[in-house]
Amino acid sequence: MICDNCEQEMLTAASCIAVPISINNGRRKPLDPIPWDGDGRCHDCNALPGGFHHPGCDMERCPSCGGQLISCGCLGEE
Repeated sequence: MICDNCEQEMLTAASCIAVPISINNGRRKPLDPIPWDGDGRCHDCNALPGGFHHPGCDMERCPSCGGQLISCGCLGEE
């Protein structure tokens, strides 16, 4: 699958690009994403340690609350 952000194949890319994350519908300054700090590649998006997750990865942490980004609620409603 090709990532919309980095335009690389997710299964072989070392990392996605670091795209600032807009919290609460942009009412706050966008925050830098948190790099993957696990052992080995991320099981969901295949990012290497120190790299950035691809959009929608279930392992990506929220830079505001530290929770799981896709479910923490900090992104607000679309």
